Amino acid sequence: MPTLLEHIAARLAMLHARRVLARFQRTLDNVDAAQQQALMRVLRLVTNSDFGRRYGLAAVRSLADLRRAVPLATYEDYRPTIDRLCDGDTQALFSPGTPILMFATSSGTMALPKRIPVTPDFVADYRRGWNTFGIKMLADHPDAVLRAILQSSGRHDAETTSAGIPCGAITGLLALAQKRIVRRFYVGRPEISHVPDARARYYTLMRLGVVRDVAFAITANPATLIQMARTTDELSETLIRDVHDGTVAPELVSDATLRRTLSTGLHPNPRRAAELTRLRRQHGTLRPRDYWRLSFVACWTGGSLGHYLGRLAEWWGPVPVRDVGLLASEGRVSIPFDDNTPIGVLDVTAGVFEFIPLADADAAHPPTLQFKELEVGRDYVVVLTNTSGLVRYRLDDVVRVHGHLGAAPLVEFLHRAGRVASVAGEKLTENQLVAAVQATCRRLALPEFDFVAAPCWADPPYYRVSATHAEHPALAATLDAELALQNEEYDSRRKSNRLGPLRVRSVSLTSLTTMDARLAAARRSTTEQYKRPCLFPAPGQDDCALDLAQAPDAATAC
Repeated sequence: MPTLLEHIAARLAMLHARRVLARFQRTLDNVDAAQQQALMRVLRLVTNSDFGRRYGLAAVRSLADLRRAVPLATYEDYRPTIDRLCDGDTQALFSPGTPILMFATSSGTMALPKRIPVTPDFVADYRRGWNTFGIKMLADHPDAVLRAILQSSGRHDAETTSAGIPCGAITGLLALAQKRIVRRFYVGRPEISHVPDARARYYTLMRLGVVRDVAFAITANPATLIQMARTTDELSETLIRDVHDGTVAPELVSDATLRRTLSTGLHPNPRRAAELTRLRRQHGTLRPRDYWRLSFVACWTGGSLGHYLGRLAEWWGPVPVRDVGLLASEGRVSIPFDDNTPIGVLDVTAGVFEFIPLADADAAHPPTLQFKELEVGRDYVVVLTNTSGLVRYRLDDVVRVHGHLGAAPLVEFLHRAGRVASVAGEKLTENQLVAAVQATCRRLALPEFDFVAAPCWADPPYYRVSATHAEHPALAATLDAELALQNEEYDSRRKSNRLGPLRVRSVSLTSLTTMDARLAAARRSTTEQYKRPCLFPAPGQDDCALDLAQAPDAATAC
């Protein structure tokens, strides 16, 4: 139970939080000023660097000046500069005296991870975005205040550069910097990130949380929430034993010192163990929806990750889902203000934003637009300038504009710019594929299933979907028809026989999870960060990813 001091602290914190939220909402009415302030913060960091002198940033006073001075850039354009930073040469990108706290690593879904410099200013901007998000979320769910929070975070020092600078998850750095009174409400401990095995990490976090009054769970990837719940259910006997004895399973956390640290404050709890036993017997499984009184969960819901929401509800219950926003290692783009939607308001305080019209994304020198030039219903590629030192950086996330909050656009993440397949000019996107699969499940009354898809060369070429539930005789035809509804070019090419009928084949869930583990390891991505690519752009890439040549029993063609 919260102490009187915690009640008083929470009341004061909520008063402060309301002021912070009101200030951010006022900012949305004066976006020009917020963007100019963000630009000035970046210029103070980079102007007196080698990068700043190369592009004459001392003369830059406005976004128009910046556009003229600095070309659009990708990570590969920045790689030589970031390599110098990794070696300790901070003046390659930053003014003298600017410390680099760590490098945030990207998810590495489609390539090797990137290293994004994290400065104190970047941490402040990152934290402010999270605070605004959290304040609005708790204001909408007051029953969650002063109750426990289950949050998964990574290790900020998973590796180091040649200069000894840590590299990893920025969430780990933020967890270490939390105030003690705030830390009390988080069931996890930063040391959990030191457990090397993902399955053991998930179990340990849930073990610490199961004896607390958890109000909500938050992690970027919904697949992580599902895996956490599934792992705990599979290890329910171990969990009940640990709760009864006040322990953390030594067979899962073998390091005795780490296990003692994680066990601090745990006590034998036979009553809770008996309750968990009763729930498992009653439901035939042990799910968070049954042993916690959840107010909501928070995770990504946009793009391909929206496909997990049905299974998320199976484990966590029919509770509201608050999208955590378009958030990358490079910085935050949006802050959702409502439940059950991936749409969020542009975080106009987090950096300077430009947008490339999607139709121009492949041009050699594409035009960019400011926030006030965006059109509702149109799609754009995000360009970011922020206090990580990245200037006019192509984030390559594609967003759709849905309206405005104040003067700021409301945007929805759709897909990565490179996650498009086109063997006959159809330009099929991952979010179109996911939407088609979801519509197919509704039409055929099928549970949502795991899948990957890719084009295949033939005469004519066609799309192949490898799915865990491919037995329904109408699945292929229905999914084919739904893709035609989602993408008019796909429809046109199917009608003209430039694309053949879609085909489905059955694969095991084990094959897909093995694929995930292999791809995550190959790209040095953590399991928490990794996002399964539902659509492989290259023909036959699904076979390569699933490694079917070495595992012929993993799939059966339909």
